[in-house]
Amino acid sequence: MTNSNVSRTSALWSTEDRSRWFLVPGDLPLAAGTLSIRSLTGDVGQADAEWLTPFEITEEQARRWAKDQLRQSLGELKGNIDDTLADLRQRLEDFKTRPVTDATTITPNAGGALFELLSALPGVIAQSLSTDEARVDTARKTMKDLQQRLKDSGIDLDDRFTRFPDRLADLRKNPDDKS
Repeated sequence: MTNSNVSRTSALWSTEDRSRWFLVPGDLPLAAGTLSIRSLTGDVGQADAEWLTPFEITEEQARRWAKDQLRQSLGELKGNIDDTLADLRQRLEDFKTRPVTDATTITPNAGGALFELLSALPGVIAQSLSTDEARVDTARKTMKDLQQRLKDSGIDLDDRFTRFPDRLADLRKNPDDKS
């Protein structure tokens, strides 16, 4: 872009050979002149050298300003990305917990919950049939957690589901034992 009267907000400019640096504040238009200058974004222009003098800074100041601007831009970008990702995660969670049709309570999470049940079932059976009461307790806890997971996905089961480990544990008892 070549225009000596382009309006800029806090733009960093340099001479073509990068020997002089200028930080032009606000929306000041560049005063027309013969000094060729270039911005960090590649814009080029012609400005009056005397007009630019009050805005001249050292190369070190220019580098610090550019780094600060980059840091701010990256912070804003990160914040925007974080906000966008949080919104997408929330929308996905809302979708996963909304019933698949108006005629049911089952949500898209049901498939994962059923898979979790099928994966845990062999371990629950083995733990329930154990003579170690701690393992039976673990099976009870697993079934309780699975019941909640299924309920959250729209599959509501009664307490017979969580009593499954106890019913299996009863199988290993002697039928003549009245306890």
